[in-house]
Amino acid sequence: MSTGFQTLQVTSSCTGLHLLLGSRAGDSMEMISRSDGSEFGLATLVGEHEAHGEPVTTVTLRLVRSEDAFWAQTALRWLSTHGRRVILRTARVMPKALVLAAREYGATVLLEMAHHKLEVQRALLGPEADAAPALLLQAQHLRRLGVGVAVQLGPLVAGLHDRPGQIDPLVRHIAAADIHDVHLSVGRLQPARAEALIAALGIEGGFEVQRRYAATSSTGSWRLSALAANSLREAVRTVVLGEGLVVDGCGCAAHCHLDLGQRKAYVAVQGPELFAGVP
Repeated sequence: MSTGFQTLQVTSSCTGLHLLLGSRAGDSMEMISRSDGSEFGLATLVGEHEAHGEPVTTVTLRLVRSEDAFWAQTALRWLSTHGRRVILRTARVMPKALVLAAREYGATVLLEMAHHKLEVQRALLGPEADAAPALLLQAQHLRRLGVGVAVQLGPLVAGLHDRPGQIDPLVRHIAAADIHDVHLSVGRLQPARAEALIAALGIEGGFEVQRRYAATSSTGSWRLSALAANSLREAVRTVVLGEGLVVDGCGCAAHCHLDLGQRKAYVAVQGPELFAGVP
């Protein structure tokens, strides 16, 4: 049976393994209706990665659809109860219940932003993404509540974000909102994203992006070369640093220096105490 979760990425943080988890397409409603299923799914995934001996200390939950906010509350509670730091990563304005849960369990919020124009933001982050001003308004509210907030800037796309005036307005808005911490993410180009960019940028702008990625067919996924990706990242980094923002302030992408929460002791998922004390 599907656990409802999937591992999107595994990296290292300053304190241990860092998992990026998301819901499987079509499974969100199952997880909403069965919290025990989501807890089992979390324990299974965390256990798989910890079986090699390194603890999973940080888990990022990527919330894409509106219903993801419901299972995220269950996941946030379970992970925090078992001593894991949680990052809520989203391009959507979070509902009040999830905001309050983030404050209660000491979560960090990572807001995804890719462009100051809503149509380009949605072309890059999906049709349910909210506008950057709305996200930054909530970011200010979260900071007043004592919740650590950072921005995931991307996916950065060659032929778009390295053009004059394309990333600068968004970076200025982030700085004006008094958000200081940023992570830069260079994106791939898939056919669906290419089509969405043509609709948002026009044929000339969309085709320029495709040219930079050498996208020559209607199927597949294209990456920039390592040199091109580094050049794009450094061009954006220059703009970001110029506005006084900080890129990966702790030295990793998990913004560990924003971990303000006091959580329970780490509980190994292999032990008999795994579900002890969980309602």
